[in-house]
Amino acid sequence: MKAFIIKRVLQIIPVMIGLSILIFTLSRIMPGDPVRLALGPEATQEQITKMREELGLNESLPVQYLHYMGGVLQGDLGISLRTNRNVMEDLVDKFPATLELTTVAMALSILLGVPLGVIAAVRKDKWEDHATRLVALSGVAIPRFWLGIMLQIVFAYWFSMLPTVGRGDIVPTTITGMRLFDSLITFNFPAFWDSLQHIILPAISLSLGTLAQIMRLTRSNMIDQVRKDYILASKAYGLPKRMVVYKYMLKNAFTSTLTIIGMTYGFLLGNAFLVEAVFSWPGMAQYGIQAVIYKDFNAIVGVTMVVGIAFAIGNLIVDILYGYLDPRIKYN
Repeated sequence: MKAFIIKRVLQIIPVMIGLSILIFTLSRIMPGDPVRLALGPEATQEQITKMREELGLNESLPVQYLHYMGGVLQGDLGISLRTNRNVMEDLVDKFPATLELTTVAMALSILLGVPLGVIAAVRKDKWEDHATRLVALSGVAIPRFWLGIMLQIVFAYWFSMLPTVGRGDIVPTTITGMRLFDSLITFNFPAFWDSLQHIILPAISLSLGTLAQIMRLTRSNMIDQVRKDYILASKAYGLPKRMVVYKYMLKNAFTSTLTIIGMTYGFLLGNAFLVEAVFSWPGMAQYGIQAVIYKDFNAIVGVTMVVGIAFAIGNLIVDILYGYLDPRIKYN
Protein backbone atom coordinates (compact mmCIF):
# COMPACT_ATOMS: atom_id res chain seq x y z
CA MET A 1 0.00 0.00 0.00
CA LYS A 2 2.88 2.36 0.79
CA ALA A 3 4.31 1.90 -2.72
CA PHE A 4 0.88 2.58 -4.20
CA ILE A 5 0.56 5.86 -2.28
CA ILE A 6 4.09 7.00 -3.20
CA LYS A 7 3.41 6.21 -6.86
CA ARG A 8 0.18 8.22 -6.82
CA VAL A 9 1.88 11.18 -5.09
CA LEU A 10 4.65 11.20 -7.70
CA GLN A 11 2.05 11.18 -10.48
CA ILE A 12 0.65 14.47 -9.14
CA ILE A 13 3.92 16.34 -9.80
CA PRO A 14 3.83 16.29 -13.66
CA VAL A 15 0.11 17.07 -13.57
CA MET A 16 0.73 20.19 -11.49
CA ILE A 17 3.64 21.26 -13.72
CA GLY A 18 1.45 20.91 -16.80
CA LEU A 19 -1.36 22.84 -15.12
CA SER A 20 1.00 25.62 -14.07
CA ILE A 21 2.35 26.00 -17.63
CA LEU A 22 -1.15 26.14 -19.08
CA ILE A 23 -2.57 28.64 -16.57
CA PHE A 24 0.57 30.79 -16.55
CA THR A 25 0.50 31.07 -20.36
CA LEU A 26 -3.23 31.80 -20.53
CA SER A 27 -3.03 34.46 -17.79
CA ARG A 28 -0.21 36.24 -19.68
CA ILE A 29 -1.86 36.24 -23.12
CA MET A 30 -5.29 37.40 -21.94
CA PRO A 31 -6.50 40.54 -23.77
CA GLY A 32 -5.81 43.85 -22.02
CA ASP A 33 -2.85 45.35 -20.21
CA PRO A 34 -2.79 44.43 -16.49
CA VAL A 35 -0.25 47.15 -15.71
CA ARG A 36 -2.53 49.89 -17.06
CA LEU A 37 -5.45 48.42 -15.10
CA ALA A 38 -3.37 48.37 -11.93
CA LEU A 39 -1.98 51.92 -12.28
CA GLY A 40 -5.19 53.50 -13.51
CA PRO A 41 -5.97 55.77 -16.49
CA GLU A 42 -3.83 58.67 -15.24
CA ALA A 43 -0.56 56.72 -15.14
CA THR A 44 2.29 58.05 -17.23
CA GLN A 45 4.21 56.01 -19.78
CA GLU A 46 7.29 56.12 -17.54
CA GLN A 47 5.35 54.58 -14.65
CA ILE A 48 3.97 51.87 -16.89
CA THR A 49 7.40 51.06 -18.30
CA LYS A 50 8.96 50.97 -14.84
CA MET A 51 6.29 48.61 -13.48
CA ARG A 52 6.56 46.29 -16.47
CA GLU A 53 10.30 46.03 -15.86
CA GLU A 54 9.77 45.37 -12.14
CA LEU A 55 7.32 42.60 -12.93
CA GLY A 56 9.59 41.14 -15.61
CA LEU A 57 6.89 41.41 -18.28
CA ASN A 58 9.43 42.44 -20.92
CA GLU A 59 11.01 38.97 -20.77
CA SER A 60 9.89 36.09 -22.97
CA LEU A 61 7.16 33.82 -21.61
CA PRO A 62 9.52 30.84 -20.91
CA VAL A 63 11.87 33.12 -18.93
CA GLN A 64 8.94 34.62 -17.01
CA TYR A 65 7.67 31.12 -16.21
CA LEU A 66 11.06 29.95 -14.93
CA HIS A 67 11.34 33.03 -12.71
CA TYR A 68 7.82 32.48 -11.44
CA MET A 69 8.38 28.79 -10.64
CA GLY A 70 11.63 29.67 -8.91
CA GLY A 71 9.62 31.92 -6.61
CA VAL A 72 6.90 29.29 -6.13
CA LEU A 73 9.49 26.79 -4.88
CA GLN A 74 10.40 29.36 -2.21
CA GLY A 75 6.77 30.07 -1.28
CA ASP A 76 6.58 33.28 -3.33
CA LEU A 77 3.57 33.44 -5.69
CA GLY A 78 4.27 36.98 -6.87
CA ILE A 79 2.65 40.31 -6.05
CA SER A 80 -1.05 40.85 -6.61
CA LEU A 81 -1.64 43.88 -8.85
CA ARG A 82 -4.93 44.57 -7.06
CA THR A 83 -4.02 44.17 -3.37
CA ASN A 84 -0.27 44.94 -3.63
CA ARG A 85 0.39 41.97 -1.33
CA ASN A 86 2.06 38.66 -2.02
CA VAL A 87 -0.52 36.29 -3.49
CA MET A 88 0.54 33.67 -0.93
CA GLU A 89 -0.49 36.02 1.91
CA ASP A 90 -3.85 36.69 0.26
CA LEU A 91 -4.51 32.97 -0.24
CA VAL A 92 -3.54 32.16 3.35
CA ASP A 93 -6.21 34.65 4.44
CA LYS A 94 -8.90 33.54 1.98
CA PHE A 95 -8.39 29.81 1.46
CA PRO A 96 -9.43 28.55 4.96
CA ALA A 97 -12.88 30.17 4.61
CA THR A 98 -13.52 28.47 1.26
CA LEU A 99 -12.05 25.16 2.45
CA GLU A 100 -14.29 25.23 5.53
CA LEU A 101 -17.42 26.01 3.49
CA THR A 102 -16.61 23.35 0.89
CA THR A 103 -15.84 20.70 3.50
CA VAL A 104 -19.07 21.29 5.40
CA ALA A 105 -21.03 21.25 2.11
CA MET A 106 -19.38 17.97 1.08
CA ALA A 107 -20.02 16.43 4.51
CA LEU A 108 -23.70 17.36 4.20
CA SER A 109 -23.83 15.85 0.71
CA ILE A 110 -22.36 12.53 1.89
CA LEU A 111 -24.26 12.27 5.16
CA LEU A 112 -27.59 12.90 3.43
CA GLY A 113 -26.93 11.64 -0.11
CA VAL A 114 -25.71 8.12 0.72
CA PRO A 115 -28.54 7.17 3.13
CA LEU A 116 -31.16 8.63 0.78
CA GLY A 117 -29.63 6.70 -2.12
CA VAL A 118 -29.77 3.47 -0.09
CA ILE A 119 -33.39 4.10 0.88
CA ALA A 120 -34.30 4.81 -2.75
CA ALA A 121 -32.69 1.53 -3.87
CA VAL A 122 -34.21 -0.59 -1.11
CA ARG A 123 -37.64 1.00 -1.68
CA LYS A 124 -37.37 1.00 -5.48
CA ASP A 125 -40.53 2.27 -7.23
CA LYS A 126 -42.16 3.02 -3.87
CA TRP A 127 -43.09 6.52 -2.71
CA GLU A 128 -39.72 6.90 -0.95
CA ASP A 129 -37.96 6.31 -4.26
CA HIS A 130 -40.15 8.84 -6.06
CA ALA A 131 -39.56 11.42 -3.31
CA THR A 132 -35.77 11.07 -3.53
CA ARG A 133 -35.97 11.39 -7.31
CA LEU A 134 -37.77 14.70 -6.85
CA VAL A 135 -35.02 15.86 -4.47
CA ALA A 136 -32.34 14.76 -6.95
CA LEU A 137 -34.04 16.52 -9.86
CA SER A 138 -34.41 19.68 -7.79
CA GLY A 139 -30.76 19.52 -6.76
CA VAL A 140 -29.60 19.41 -10.35
CA ALA A 141 -32.09 21.93 -11.75
CA ILE A 142 -32.14 24.66 -9.10
CA PRO A 143 -29.35 27.26 -9.46
CA ARG A 144 -27.28 27.54 -6.29
CA PHE A 145 -27.44 31.32 -6.07
CA TRP A 146 -31.26 31.24 -6.38
CA LEU A 147 -31.49 28.62 -3.64
CA GLY A 148 -29.22 30.76 -1.47
CA ILE A 149 -31.46 33.79 -1.88
CA MET A 150 -34.59 31.74 -1.11
CA LEU A 151 -32.97 30.32 2.03
CA GLN A 152 -32.09 33.83 3.14
CA ILE A 153 -35.67 35.01 2.63
CA VAL A 154 -37.23 32.06 4.46
CA PHE A 155 -34.82 31.38 7.34
CA ALA A 156 -33.41 34.86 7.88
CA TYR A 157 -36.10 37.41 6.99
CA TRP A 158 -39.34 35.47 7.60
CA PHE A 159 -38.39 33.36 10.65
CA SER A 160 -35.24 35.18 11.85
CA MET A 161 -33.61 31.83 12.61
CA LEU A 162 -30.22 32.17 10.95
CA PRO A 163 -27.88 35.01 9.86
CA THR A 164 -27.70 35.92 6.20
CA VAL A 165 -24.11 37.03 5.56
CA GLY A 166 -20.54 36.70 6.80
CA ARG A 167 -18.74 34.10 8.91
CA GLY A 168 -19.77 35.33 12.35
CA ASP A 169 -19.00 38.02 14.90
CA ILE A 170 -17.04 35.91 17.40
CA VAL A 171 -13.56 35.19 16.05
CA PRO A 172 -11.82 32.26 17.78
CA THR A 173 -8.07 31.98 18.22
CA THR A 174 -6.71 31.46 14.71
CA ILE A 175 -4.91 28.14 14.30
CA THR A 176 -6.03 26.81 10.91
CA GLY A 177 -8.29 29.71 9.88
CA MET A 178 -11.30 27.35 9.81
CA ARG A 179 -13.44 28.78 12.58
CA LEU A 180 -15.51 25.69 13.31
CA PHE A 181 -12.37 23.61 13.83
CA ASP A 182 -10.43 26.32 15.66
CA SER A 183 -13.29 27.05 18.09
CA LEU A 184 -13.70 23.33 18.82
CA ILE A 185 -10.07 22.61 19.63
CA THR A 186 -9.86 25.77 21.79
CA PHE A 187 -13.16 24.90 23.55
CA ASN A 188 -14.62 28.25 22.50
CA PHE A 189 -18.21 27.03 22.24
CA PRO A 190 -19.85 30.48 21.78
CA ALA A 191 -17.62 30.99 18.72
CA PHE A 192 -18.44 27.49 17.47
CA TRP A 193 -22.18 28.10 17.73
CA ASP A 194 -21.84 31.50 16.04
CA SER A 195 -19.75 30.04 13.19
CA LEU A 196 -22.13 27.07 12.79
CA GLN A 197 -25.16 29.35 12.46
CA HIS A 198 -23.42 31.40 9.75
CA ILE A 199 -22.27 28.43 7.69
CA ILE A 200 -25.53 26.43 7.59
CA LEU A 201 -27.31 28.32 4.80
CA PRO A 202 -24.33 28.72 2.41
CA ALA A 203 -23.36 25.07 2.99
CA ILE A 204 -26.87 23.87 2.14
CA SER A 205 -26.88 26.02 -1.01
CA LEU A 206 -23.52 24.67 -2.12
CA SER A 207 -24.25 21.03 -1.29
CA LEU A 208 -27.58 20.43 -2.99
CA GLY A 209 -26.20 19.62 -6.46
CA THR A 210 -23.54 17.26 -5.08
CA LEU A 211 -26.08 15.65 -2.77
CA ALA A 212 -28.26 14.87 -5.79
CA GLN A 213 -25.36 13.30 -7.70
CA ILE A 214 -24.28 11.14 -4.76
CA MET A 215 -27.83 10.06 -4.07
CA ARG A 216 -28.57 9.02 -7.65
CA LEU A 217 -25.24 7.23 -8.08
CA THR A 218 -25.62 5.37 -4.77
CA ARG A 219 -29.12 4.30 -5.78
CA SER A 220 -28.09 2.98 -9.20
CA ASN A 221 -25.04 1.17 -7.77
CA MET A 222 -27.10 -0.42 -5.01
CA ILE A 223 -29.70 -1.64 -7.51
CA ASP A 224 -26.90 -3.08 -9.63
CA GLN A 225 -25.52 -4.97 -6.60
CA VAL A 226 -28.91 -6.60 -5.93
CA ARG A 227 -28.45 -8.78 -9.01
CA LYS A 228 -25.00 -10.05 -8.01
CA ASP A 229 -24.57 -13.71 -7.01
CA TYR A 230 -23.04 -12.96 -3.61
CA ILE A 231 -26.13 -10.99 -2.60
CA LEU A 232 -28.43 -13.81 -3.68
CA ALA A 233 -26.22 -16.26 -1.77
CA SER A 234 -26.31 -14.04 1.34
CA LYS A 235 -30.08 -13.95 1.20
CA ALA A 236 -30.21 -17.71 0.65
CA TYR A 237 -28.12 -18.22 3.80
CA GLY A 238 -30.70 -16.25 5.72
CA LEU A 239 -28.55 -13.26 6.67
CA PRO A 240 -30.52 -10.30 8.04
CA LYS A 241 -31.57 -7.82 5.36
CA ARG A 242 -29.98 -4.91 7.20
CA MET A 243 -26.63 -6.72 7.25
CA VAL A 244 -26.84 -7.58 3.53
CA VAL A 245 -27.72 -4.00 2.59
CA TYR A 246 -25.32 -2.01 4.78
CA LYS A 247 -22.39 -4.42 5.17
CA TYR A 248 -22.14 -6.01 1.73
CA MET A 249 -24.14 -4.05 -0.86
CA LEU A 250 -23.25 -0.55 0.34
CA LYS A 251 -19.53 -1.31 0.68
CA ASN A 252 -19.26 -2.43 -2.94
CA ALA A 253 -21.64 0.21 -4.27
CA PHE A 254 -19.77 3.00 -2.51
CA THR A 255 -16.59 2.44 -4.56
CA SER A 256 -18.07 4.20 -7.59
CA THR A 257 -19.61 6.91 -5.44
CA LEU A 258 -16.15 7.74 -4.11
CA THR A 259 -15.10 8.78 -7.61
CA ILE A 260 -17.82 11.43 -7.72
CA ILE A 261 -16.94 12.63 -4.22
CA GLY A 262 -13.27 13.10 -5.10
CA MET A 263 -13.97 14.90 -8.36
CA THR A 264 -16.76 17.05 -6.96
CA TYR A 265 -14.72 18.27 -4.00
CA GLY A 266 -12.31 20.12 -6.29
CA PHE A 267 -15.23 21.34 -8.36
CA LEU A 268 -16.94 22.79 -5.28
CA LEU A 269 -13.74 24.46 -4.17
CA GLY A 270 -13.33 26.29 -7.45
CA ASN A 271 -17.00 27.04 -8.11
CA ALA A 272 -18.22 28.32 -4.77
CA PHE A 273 -18.05 31.91 -6.02
CA LEU A 274 -21.81 32.38 -6.56
CA VAL A 275 -22.64 31.10 -3.08
CA GLU A 276 -19.85 33.20 -1.57
CA ALA A 277 -21.17 36.25 -3.40
CA VAL A 278 -24.76 35.72 -2.19
CA PHE A 279 -23.73 35.21 1.45
CA SER A 280 -20.79 37.68 1.44
CA TRP A 281 -18.57 34.78 2.45
CA PRO A 282 -14.98 36.12 2.58
CA GLY A 283 -13.44 33.21 0.70
CA MET A 284 -11.06 32.50 -2.13
CA ALA A 285 -13.69 32.34 -4.87
CA GLN A 286 -14.49 36.05 -4.63
CA TYR A 287 -10.76 36.76 -4.64
CA GLY A 288 -10.48 34.72 -7.87
CA ILE A 289 -13.31 36.62 -9.53
CA GLN A 290 -11.71 39.95 -8.75
CA ALA A 291 -8.40 38.61 -10.07
CA VAL A 292 -9.97 37.79 -13.44
CA ILE A 293 -11.80 41.13 -13.65
CA TYR A 294 -8.60 43.10 -12.95
CA LYS A 295 -6.42 40.72 -14.97
CA ASP A 296 -4.35 40.13 -11.85
CA PHE A 297 -2.29 37.36 -13.46
CA ASN A 298 -0.31 36.27 -10.39
CA ALA A 299 -3.53 35.92 -8.37
CA ILE A 300 -5.19 33.98 -11.22
CA VAL A 301 -2.33 31.47 -11.33
CA GLY A 302 -2.22 31.24 -7.52
CA VAL A 303 -5.96 30.52 -7.15
CA THR A 304 -5.91 27.99 -9.99
CA MET A 305 -2.90 26.19 -8.56
CA VAL A 306 -4.52 25.94 -5.13
CA VAL A 307 -7.71 24.51 -6.65
CA GLY A 308 -5.64 22.11 -8.77
CA ILE A 309 -3.67 20.89 -5.74
CA ALA A 310 -6.89 20.43 -3.74
CA PHE A 311 -8.40 18.52 -6.66
CA ALA A 312 -5.33 16.27 -6.91
CA ILE A 313 -5.24 15.62 -3.15
CA GLY A 314 -8.97 14.82 -3.16
CA ASN A 315 -8.47 12.24 -5.89
CA LEU A 316 -5.42 10.83 -4.09
CA ILE A 317 -7.48 10.29 -0.93
CA VAL A 318 -10.19 8.63 -3.02
CA ASP A 319 -7.63 6.29 -4.62
CA ILE A 320 -6.29 5.33 -1.18
CA LEU A 321 -9.81 4.64 0.08
CA TYR A 322 -10.40 2.49 -3.03
CA GLY A 323 -7.62 0.23 -1.78
CA TYR A 324 -9.36 -0.29 1.53
CA LEU A 325 -12.80 -0.85 0.03
CA ASP A 326 -11.57 -3.15 -2.74
CA PRO A 327 -8.30 -5.00 -1.93
CA ARG A 328 -7.85 -5.98 -5.62
CA ILE A 329 -7.00 -2.35 -6.42
CA LYS A 330 -4.42 -2.20 -3.64
CA TYR A 331 -2.59 -5.26 -4.89
CA ASN A 332 -2.67 -4.12 -8.53
